[in-house]
Amino acid sequence: MIPDVIGVTWKEILVVAFMAGGVWFELKAIRRDIKRLEQKQDKYNNLQERTHLLELWRQEHEEKSSHARI
Repeated sequence: MIPDVIGVTWKEILVVAFMAGGVWFELKAIRRDIKRLEQKQDKYNNLQERTHLLELWRQEHEEKSSHARI
């Protein structure tokens, strides 16, 4: 009876170890995806900032040109 209990225990330990490995792999993949999404968000935010600065610059030059015409 003791060998049966030991056999089941080793099987359970192996199952838990493989499950932990699967969870670790998934967490690693999730972290990689989050990092990639953060990079895309940073790129988008940078684009928005540059667009806003360009719009301000354009408005400023339109005002200058309209004052020059008057």
